[in-house]
Amino acid sequence: MAPITPTRALLLLVSGLVCLITASGALIGSLFGGARVALVAAACAGAAAALGASLVYRRALAHFAAARRQAGIRGYAEGIAHGVLLHVAVYEAAVFPRTGVTGVTPEECAARRTVAYRMAALEEVSRPVREAAADALALLDAADRTGAEEAVAQLASVVRQEYARP
Repeated sequence: MAPITPTRALLLLVSGLVCLITASGALIGSLFGGARVALVAAACAGAAAALGASLVYRRALAHFAAARRQAGIRGYAEGIAHGVLLHVAVYEAAVFPRTGVTGVTPEECAARRTVAYRMAALEEVSRPVREAAADALALLDAADRTGAEEAVAQLASVVRQEYARP
């Protein structure tokens, strides 16, 4: 059995409504004039319902397509924003290692910094996320541990607030 997608559910609903309206037209026609009037009323009601249903069906499919595109765009932007947060946090871990004296090499720290800056500069990143990332990166470059921790927490909060909206 085919899965029930929104398009298939809409098709089944519209088909059912056309059948129901056709049957209602036949019933009303038979009440008012017999078999011939019932046949004509059913044909007219069915044709009108099919025409109306096709218009509604096309509009609904266009709405489904637009909603799918918007969800894709929003999901992509959310993923990029979370990527910015991830790379800023990775750079923070390189600047302030928590595993003792060894930490990371200066080359690796520079590579993490470059990736964090490149991610924060992407066009798909929203302005509030970009500004919070810039603040965090500036404090990380200045090696201000307390300020950087607060700025990374603020970046996480901005990402959550930006994309938690329905």
